[in-house]
Amino acid sequence: MLDTLDLSLHVARVYALPLMVTMAMGVIPLMVINHLLLDWMLLAADNELDYPFRFVYNMTLLVFIEAPLASIFASSYLGQVVFLDRPRLRDVVVDVGKMFPRIVWCQLLVRGIAPAWLVLFSLDRYGEFNGWLEGFVLVALALGAGIFRALRPFINEIVLLERNPLSSKNKRVMTVGRRSSMLHGASGGDLFLRAIVAGLIGVLLVLSLYGTFMFPWGVMRNNWSQPMLMIRFGLPLAMWITTGYFTVFRFLSYLDVRIRQEGWEVELRLRAEAARLAQDLSQYPSKG
Repeated sequence: MLDTLDLSLHVARVYALPLMVTMAMGVIPLMVINHLLLDWMLLAADNELDYPFRFVYNMTLLVFIEAPLASIFASSYLGQVVFLDRPRLRDVVVDVGKMFPRIVWCQLLVRGIAPAWLVLFSLDRYGEFNGWLEGFVLVALALGAGIFRALRPFINEIVLLERNPLSSKNKRVMTVGRRSSMLHGASGGDLFLRAIVAGLIGVLLVLSLYGTFMFPWGVMRNNWSQPMLMIRFGLPLAMWITTGYFTVFRFLSYLDVRIRQEGWEVELRLRAEAARLAQDLSQYPSKG
């Protein structure tokens, strides 16, 4: 895992510009939606001259839930980079557009993004903190998304790169669910451990990036209080940059799992064939 984390930095450096563009294509619409859903919390806190804990709390949970959806264009680009030296952005957009209905089902509905939007949209903008919706339902959606992501992290890659159908009456057809069980089942413990470590590193990376944004502000103004502008844009930006890095990490982990599992399967078949040939040859007496 440490090698994959290190390799992710190198890949992010080599493909920095196209990754920034493709991540922006997924992040900017989500930032607009989040602004419409949550900005009123920040304005309310600003009027009260108080730190916007409610805004930060809901924004953190929402970005965590939305992270896989934000990475769909970057995931498609990385998949094309494996086979093409310089994939075109137009091809990436077309590729995502073809798979969009499956993305809607797998990410917006199953992974809880659309329900989270509905929860935040239904909040009373003149009311206090809603313990049921914000304190329980939204947290439950985030926990569910986290568990799904820990045990089944490669849904984007399966949908966008392997192009499996969502369902089929033919049991021989490899659907998204069957492919997910086949790919993730044998590596469940390793993937769960990776998710825990990645979560810890992700938190530290977000704090480091946000501190990096805050440092010039504090030095130039000699004021280390967090301005509303920094909370509104700097904190979400730190989360989205971290999401971009872990998009690369997830893709490389996907390649690693496929190489380990499918390469091991090929090796087992070759060993079985070698054993069969050796047994067949042993039946013939030697002429020497």
